[in-house]
Amino acid sequence: VTLAKGERFATGAAVPPANVDSDRATQPSLSGGPTPAGSRASTADGGPLSAGAAAPRGVPAAVRHPWLAPVVATLLPGSGHAVARRPGAALGIFAAAAGLTFASVALALATDDSEGATLGGPGRSSAREALRLGTFVVTTDALALLWLGQAADSWVKAKAKTVRPRRRHVIGVSLHRASTVGLRPGEPSMARYEDLSLGVLGQVMDRLSIGLADVSVHGRSNGRVTLQAGLRAAGRVVERNRVWLVVAGGVIFQGTSARPSLASQDPDEPAARERGRFGAIGYGQLETRVFVLDRLSLDMGPRLSVPFATRYYGGGKALPRWAPTFELIAGAQVYF
Repeated sequence: VTLAKGERFATGAAVPPANVDSDRATQPSLSGGPTPAGSRASTADGGPLSAGAAAPRGVPAAVRHPWLAPVVATLLPGSGHAVARRPGAALGIFAAAAGLTFASVALALATDDSEGATLGGPGRSSAREALRLGTFVVTTDALALLWLGQAADSWVKAKAKTVRPRRRHVIGVSLHRASTVGLRPGEPSMARYEDLSLGVLGQVMDRLSIGLADVSVHGRSNGRVTLQAGLRAAGRVVERNRVWLVVAGGVIFQGTSARPSLASQDPDEPAARERGRFGAIGYGQLETRVFVLDRLSLDMGPRLSVPFATRYYGGGKALPRWAPTFELIAGAQVYF
């Protein structure tokens, strides 16, 4: 590379001296031709470095095929970071995913299917069962978020780019799981209640979004179906680089279909029909959103809800009216 008089060489690029007009100064490009002095191997707005290019000191270079990293990371956690030349992160992610998988399987198999089958037999401690179910919820949520997050982050590392959250988005589409542990009839006396739902919120003004949320369908063993949807308002109260803190509140509405009950023993009497039901649940929640891509965040946080009528979940489970419920929210959101 030939340098003009007065230029100095640093990190593979020629830097003009202070007395040279920066608008007219040129630097040699990576291909050997002159480029404007403001050009760099990596863009200032977080754009990717070209594959094989010499990166500035402290900035990792992009790999030749960055799309390969998230593909292999989806199949095996940590392998995407290995493709992106991050062996330390790859080993740590693989160890964390393996540990969470083992813990989730062990907790799922720790239940006793024969409990409650023997009349008068001692049941499992309610506190012990609640701890097992609560730990299972935490480990499975953490595993799902880790799996998705490491796949997205491997693409970011392979592209050598910077994540910049999409603050001025129009619509956010979310998929969340709300889980809690509560009492149930019979043995075991504790059960896990889950609600997997969709949400579509529009940003009506800076930091404030309003829209449809908690959309889901719950089937019951007796053939009845519960449709669920609600309204939610969410406001960002803290923004720190890739982390947002969001306060949200809303109302969930549930409608349960009617069904004929068992036929009467008297053939002349018509079968009694069980009426449909309608209910509402009010709630407030605090979300932490961590952006792993410009338009993708991982969401987690607590929710406190109170049902104004019986609240139905999948699998025929239900919680009574006025029962305060502490739920754990975990999921992902895409911004458009």
